[in-house]
Amino acid sequence: MAMTAAQINAFKTASGNIDISVLYLVSVGLLLCVLFLWAAWAAVDVWHGWANTKVRDAALSRFVIRSVALLLVCIWMFAS
Repeated sequence: MAMTAAQINAFKTASGNIDISVLYLVSVGLLLCVLFLWAAWAAVDVWHGWANTKVRDAALSRFVIRSVALLLVCIWMFAS
């Protein structure tokens, strides 16, 4: 649903004359940046646990599948 001209003007006035598309790109970029940083941190943590035989193979594979699924769904929903 598109915004009316009055809604666009009200948004620009309240946001300090920032365009809606710029704010959208910044927020999606921030979301994806945080998700990829989290996935990298968690992957390193799980890898160290797996290398020290504290994490089983099944847990490692579940983590990889869930992380990839989370990243793909977020990219599909927010960055398409």
